Amino acid sequence: MPSTLPTRMVIDLPNWVGDQVMALPAVDRLVAANAGGETTLHSRPAGRRLFASLFPMAEVVASPPKCSPITTARRLCRDGGRFDVGITLRHASRAKICLRLTARRSLGSDGDGGRLLLSERYPVDRSRHQVFDADPILEGLGLSGVDPRWRPSLPLELVEEGARELRRAGVVRDGAIGVAPACARGETKRWPAAAYGELARRMRGRGLEVVVVIGPGEAELGRQVVAAAGRPLPVVGGDVDVAGLAGVLARLSVLVCNDSGPMHLAAAVGIRMVALFGPTDPRRTGPLGDRHVVLRRDLECAPCRARSCALGHAACLRELPVERAERAVLEMLGRG
Repeated sequence: MPSTLPTRMVIDLPNWVGDQVMALPAVDRLVAANAGGETTLHSRPAGRRLFASLFPMAEVVASPPKCSPITTARRLCRDGGRFDVGITLRHASRAKICLRLTARRSLGSDGDGGRLLLSERYPVDRSRHQVFDADPILEGLGLSGVDPRWRPSLPLELVEEGARELRRAGVVRDGAIGVAPACARGETKRWPAAAYGELARRMRGRGLEVVVVIGPGEAELGRQVVAAAGRPLPVVGGDVDVAGLAGVLARLSVLVCNDSGPMHLAAAVGIRMVALFGPTDPRRTGPLGDRHVVLRRDLECAPCRARSCALGHAACLRELPVERAERAVLEMLGRG
């Protein structure tokens, strides 16, 4: 199908940080194809500054998570009326209601009301990596699919901001090792805070600098990691947005993390990473690129993709040995 771009277009972005990062290659394809038109990106407030930094040619409008579809539509259309083309990269019915109100031609996935609410609906192939979920939408607009090798060019001011945040937290040298113990949507996706603390203690014992990377509302988890380490550790990230976190991650040498937003953000900025997987499937949501290693236990029940363990033990991640993560970090640093 021939492309109808450039035009007046709105792109509704995912809610969660990891989903936002995996959508970036598709967003880049859409924004570039709409050069000469008008592009509006709709995001959550925490991600607004990152999208504005990466796509300065687009307008970024932010809405809080609980904002109603009607209020969001009014916010998006307040200056120029309805858009010619609207794309939602979310699967929720609320997003599709908003898009129906916002754009004359609406494209998105066919689930969660898509068949009723959208003018063009496409299936999601969950056997492929999530980065390819937008390919049918792109093809519906006459564009080629995403390039999974695409990486954003992080503005220098964000990298410098990350360095300042690390110094403010007490990190002395560049190239510290980061441990990011949090993740959204399910305790079973988290390696225990005690394990992160033990890994940090071992790294510090080898003379390596370690920083605990958290997000807003995760201060208690950061304290648990520090307590488990048995020694003071700098903690960073509790009061930064997604753009600030990207800058922080860009200054690290290695990040150890769960399947989480920081994992995908670290892969996007190109740092080395040890990603710990339990119930989720790295073939679907694993980090992109070649600067990482994925550690997981080979169990018959994993990956189950469940938010809670049906067997009650969550051994797929809780019993992942600290020694494996330690060895992976040392090998990345050339100390294996």
